[in-house]
Amino acid sequence: MTNDEANVRPFPDDSAVLVWYPPYGVDARDRSAWAWLPGSIVSQCCFDEWCVVVEAPELAEPDESLPDGDAPENLLYPLCFRDSSEIRAVTVWPQARGERHR
Repeated sequence: MTNDEANVRPFPDDSAVLVWYPPYGVDARDRSAWAWLPGSIVSQCCFDEWCVVVEAPELAEPDESLPDGDAPENLLYPLCFRDSSEIRAVTVWPQARGERHR
C-alpha cells in the first residue's frame, strides 16, 4: 500500500452513506433482519471504523430537553459505529442534481 492509498478516506465526514442497521420494529439481535438505511458519516474513529448517524425518520425520537423537541429539526437520530463492510457510499447521479452530461 502506498502512502497515497493509506491517506484515502473512503467515507469523508458528512458524506451520505447507507449503513447496516436494524429497521424500526426489528429485533436488533437478529442481524439477518437488518437493512441498508440512509445515514451520514460523523467521523472516522480509527483505521476501519466510522461513527454514523442513521437518518431513518421512523427511528428518530423527540429531544425531551427542548419544549418543541418533537419538531422535525429537533429530532434525535441514532448513532452507531460501523466498519467498512457495514457502510456503502451513496453516489448522486448528475441528473438528480440538475446537471447534464457533456
